[in-house]
Amino acid sequence: MDINDWRIRIDELNDELIALLNKRASFAVEIGKIKKQKGLPVLDAGREQAVLNLVAEKAAKAGGPLSPESFKNIFRVIIDETCKVEE
Repeated sequence: MDINDWRIRIDELNDELIALLNKRASFAVEIGKIKKQKGLPVLDAGREQAVLNLVAEKAAKAGGPLSPESFKNIFRVIIDETCKVEE
């Protein structure tokens, strides 16, 4: 395969990631509705830390070129952006 073939495959993965992130965000919208009904804050620092730790643990087990810390950084951004749709 040449560089263009690899880029096409990356573009296809990007499409899948967009769909998955939008699905995740739609779940967060529903969680936000429940939090509002119950008077809970949008940010749950304990849950956020648990998610980040679990992501790092799974990334370490999976192996690959990205480190567990890289995945934690990626998921911090995902969580931050998702919190915006929960409000």
